[in-house]
Amino acid sequence: MASRASGHREDRPVTTRLPRLTSGLLATVVVASSLLLATTPAHAGATTAPATPAGSTHRITLVTGDVAELTTSSNGQVSAHLAGDEPYYFGSFDGELSVVPAAAYPLLSEGRLDERLFNLTELVEQGYDDASSDELPLLLAAPSTLRSTPAAPQAATVRRTLPSVGSTAVSVEKAGAKTFWNSISGPTTFRSGSQVAKIWLDGRTEATLEQSTKQIGAPTAWRSGYDGQGVKVAVLDTGYDAGHPDLAQQVVASQSFVPDQPVQDLHGHGTHTASIVAALGTASDGERKGVAPGADLLIGKVLDNSGHGLDSEAIAGMEWAVQQGAKVVSMSLGGKPSDGSDPMSQAVDRLSKSSGALFVVAAGNAGAEDSVSSLGAASEALTVGAVDRDDKLASFSSRGPRLGDGALKPEVTAPGVEIAAARAAGTEQGHVLGQYYTRLSGTSMATPHVAGAAAILAQRHPDWSGQQLKAVLAATAVPSKDATPAQQGLGRIDIPNALDPAILPDAASLFFGDLSWSGTTAPAPVGRTVAYRNNSTRKVTLDLSVGAQSPGKVNAAVTVSPARLTIPAGGTASATVTIDLAKTQPAKYTGVLTARSGHVSYRTGLGFAAGGRLNSVTVKAIGRDGKPASLKGGSSGVQLWNQDTGAVKVVAFDSATGSRTLEVPTGRYAVMVFVVGADQAGWSNSYSLLGDPDEWIDGDRTFSFDARTANKVTIKTPRPADAQKVGFAWHRNVGARDAVSGWTVPQRATGGIYVQDFGKVANGTFQVVQRWDLAQPELTADVSGVDGAFRLPTPSETTFDSSYVGSTTLPLVNGGDGTAAELTGAKNAAVLLRFRGSSQTAAQITAAKQAGAKFVLMYNEISGFWSTSSNQGVPFYLLRAEQGRQLLDVLAKGPVSMRLNGLRDSTYRYDVVLGPSVVRGPLTYDVAKMRPAVVTTDFQRNDAFKLHNDERIAHLPGVPAGLSSIRGVTGPVTRTDYLASDVKGVLWDEQTSAGDWNESGFEYTIARGYRRNETADRGWWESLTRPAVPDGGGAGNEVQGWPPARYENALRFAIPQYVSGDRTIYGWGDRGDTTSMKLSSNGVELGSEDWSVGQFTVPAKAAWYDLTLDQKRGPSSWAKTSTATHTEWHFLSKPTSGRSVLPLVQVDYQRAGDRLQLKPAYQPGVHGLGIFRTTAEISYDGTTWQRLTLLPRGLDGTVTARIPAAPAGASAASLRVTATDLVGNKLSQTIENAWLVQ
Repeated sequence: MASRASGHREDRPVTTRLPRLTSGLLATVVVASSLLLATTPAHAGATTAPATPAGSTHRITLVTGDVAELTTSSNGQVSAHLAGDEPYYFGSFDGELSVVPAAAYPLLSEGRLDERLFNLTELVEQGYDDASSDELPLLLAAPSTLRSTPAAPQAATVRRTLPSVGSTAVSVEKAGAKTFWNSISGPTTFRSGSQVAKIWLDGRTEATLEQSTKQIGAPTAWRSGYDGQGVKVAVLDTGYDAGHPDLAQQVVASQSFVPDQPVQDLHGHGTHTASIVAALGTASDGERKGVAPGADLLIGKVLDNSGHGLDSEAIAGMEWAVQQGAKVVSMSLGGKPSDGSDPMSQAVDRLSKSSGALFVVAAGNAGAEDSVSSLGAASEALTVGAVDRDDKLASFSSRGPRLGDGALKPEVTAPGVEIAAARAAGTEQGHVLGQYYTRLSGTSMATPHVAGAAAILAQRHPDWSGQQLKAVLAATAVPSKDATPAQQGLGRIDIPNALDPAILPDAASLFFGDLSWSGTTAPAPVGRTVAYRNNSTRKVTLDLSVGAQSPGKVNAAVTVSPARLTIPAGGTASATVTIDLAKTQPAKYTGVLTARSGHVSYRTGLGFAAGGRLNSVTVKAIGRDGKPASLKGGSSGVQLWNQDTGAVKVVAFDSATGSRTLEVPTGRYAVMVFVVGADQAGWSNSYSLLGDPDEWIDGDRTFSFDARTANKVTIKTPRPADAQKVGFAWHRNVGARDAVSGWTVPQRATGGIYVQDFGKVANGTFQVVQRWDLAQPELTADVSGVDGAFRLPTPSETTFDSSYVGSTTLPLVNGGDGTAAELTGAKNAAVLLRFRGSSQTAAQITAAKQAGAKFVLMYNEISGFWSTSSNQGVPFYLLRAEQGRQLLDVLAKGPVSMRLNGLRDSTYRYDVVLGPSVVRGPLTYDVAKMRPAVVTTDFQRNDAFKLHNDERIAHLPGVPAGLSSIRGVTGPVTRTDYLASDVKGVLWDEQTSAGDWNESGFEYTIARGYRRNETADRGWWESLTRPAVPDGGGAGNEVQGWPPARYENALRFAIPQYVSGDRTIYGWGDRGDTTSMKLSSNGVELGSEDWSVGQFTVPAKAAWYDLTLDQKRGPSSWAKTSTATHTEWHFLSKPTSGRSVLPLVQVDYQRAGDRLQLKPAYQPGVHGLGIFRTTAEISYDGTTWQRLTLLPRGLDGTVTARIPAAPAGASAASLRVTATDLVGNKLSQTIENAWLVQ
């Protein structure tokens, strides 16, 4: 795990690009609207390039086959939604965003699914979005009763079996994920024949000397004749450079576990770590030897040539290492922080016990408390932190204790800052020191120091087990004065101290675990025994002392008995460390047991979580039908959020009892409940939010909630509008802690949203946040019969291709089951059919079409929501049972006609955002009285007929989550949107996508607020776009890299390639596009990127620079205009001690008829209007250019020109523009095919 800490080695910044989304999604997926949650990421430092450009979208296929999208907005918030029309749960607790389909909610609640499978933030971070991977790697864990690993379910391919953890590693093609899920899942558990107890994400792991060997005392051991000779040390990493002189004779076996990559190291990390263990130092005349140059190396390539790998590859490498007889296994890799229950940590524990090998593992480079990563969290592992050459704990070194039970992790530290060791040929990792060496920093570098030390001890004491090696290295370590045991363990290893210790403890640390307890009285004191063996030839007396503190420096009630041990030569004696829980305040504690003999000390660590008494909390809920809340129709459940610790429990109710009992420590909680109601067919039809957002729990409690007492939410709109979807959630903030939890409700249940009364909370804030998306009905059906006329509730569309567009009046006839006899009157009529089953639908619709029907309605005799579909070339819609009966009653009385009005797109919508903190009585909102802002949007069309998506996100002030709605848009259409909220300060931003199945053409706006009754105009998919910094991009949004600026001696750029003429809309390059960005000064190139985001180091002096950006659309691009652009910025930049916005010139474009308007200005963030000299040329063939006559308009530099008529045969117009200020800052920009010529 190489360090990225300031002052140490830094990798080249990684830019997450706009995703190249995969195709093949069903039309019904992209048509449906959905609502979502958004979270705000942590602020990025000003010394690195932006990690993710503002306005980027990732698509992620989940294990269930559902498709989610994750979008980064201009204000840095990351939002997500699930495609389709099924409900889903969303949750954001302290920043991590998860989306869980209703079908998976009970299984996740029961612990059958890895939470990471639905954590969109982590899935994208690990490269499991659809643009990065068309497969989802999983680990299928077998039940404890199964003695073999599980077989592969449908649509899953076995990659390898992992006996050490009883699991099978499989790959599921995302296109077949739905098949996989259906073959394995049941309502609350997996199908009995699946042989699967739990599904884990096969997560990604990643790679995390002269003076350093002296620092740990290796030369002393060498002089004594111990250099690890004959000891096998496995290094599991990125492989090794077989041609490196320092390693050429050291490797006795090697194997790659990365598909299609040989063991040769093309990354550099593995060569570096292997050489720290056992390099001969040949290329440095023996100066840069490893810690144990006599050891035999086993090289397992478990990380690919980018430094990443899968959990299953690491586990397979571990199994191979012990099979090869490794005494020590060095692993400078890891994943996310863990409590030790993850598959990799479990593999370490099991293989350690079965083989006697010692696994030496990096703690991680997160630098924070409680951040020891998976693998390093394993109980049996010797986990290693990093110190610098002065034994000061490195800033990047992950601190403990372990998540969950508070165990002491890491146990030791070793040198890990600026370590010089072998460089793999052709790699550029770290600070290169010539052909053969480089310097790197990280706990990755510290780990092989300890592995080499363990090899030396194993040579000296071949009978010692791996755990004995671990105990001695920890017991004899030297603690750093500036760090606590929770941060460093027992200190920096010292080989001379460990080589021949007089005393050998039997454990490096004592594991007490989570000492929470249930019941009415505190349990008896808890003890752990440690044994000391006297290795010397004389009697030894040990004086024992023990202490443990919490992070708040509260002392635990911990004692050791006896306090003195006298051990005969070769003998063993034991002492017991005891914790009195009745006298220990609830907290996590770490400490040290010290055994002193004269001036020599032997130290053993200890760590535990004194959780105190656990309170039994029972939560009961009654549904709106008066019955216990159940899983029918959805997933009724409870969320208990600890306001003090941020811990959360999200669980479904037991269907039989409508209750759940949980054990939680004393504290202040939000006890929140969602009750989902169901119709007769079992589909969800209501959602009720109940609970107590501010409850102190210090004893056993029972909470009872009744959905029948909740208040119905009603939205009144000036014009007819149907709710498409509703997102509603509770939001709670207490100090630095934040939680948002809720459901996205499908259209079928939008008429059943209920919220109980909530009062003002005593501390922090509480809100019920809602996002309503209401739209003009795309179909209206007005029925006229002998008793009068009425309008049907909007019929349900079945498929996008079977919708009706137009206006007509048709006779309505009863077509019964669709037999020929029943369809005799169907010609040129609207036909009402009875649903006979999904397998019969196509035949029924075909029969109606063949009988001459112009429109088909189908009803189901069973009440409640239902669904079927068929596209037979005739408009086809669905009705509920009661609507079908209503039409049958009217038809029975005489002739009936139906007036149909169908739209391809709604021409108006209502976006309503609500956030009451107090609820008293019915919740009725009148949009007209809320004085909404009015946004008129022109959805232009510059491509062939395709469906587009339009998404708007609302950001409520103080809420780290936004609610969004996504809608299908065909276009061209002009739509009027009414934006209403009962909360002041709401910001809105939008995105659209174009192209087949919305894979490309993503365009974004800058987040902005609207005044009440404000009007605004917007256009999407305009023909003229070019690279520029968007309007509003000068707000200092450093997370997104806006505006381009100088930071000390680095120039940072983030420039969207496709920006509308007025810079209110922007987009990044699409799949298949090519981008080239180059920075130079005085003709000397300073750096280049194949993207429009980058950071370049420049000399510490004033100079003129030239930034060139070339952009070309791909051959299959959705857009046919602005197909290529060439932009050059010439600008002056001077040294600065902080941040200085660059004086980049850009031009706004506006075209109306035969008039072109150009407005030169600096990029946002540059003060002053500037005075510019502007030129413009036009070409209709791309080679012959005609100078335009520019006339000034106003005092702001705006100029206008008449566009000359296009010659015969011309298809498009291209522009070439320059703008130069008085200083010499200049823009030169060419836009090919800026617009099409009609």
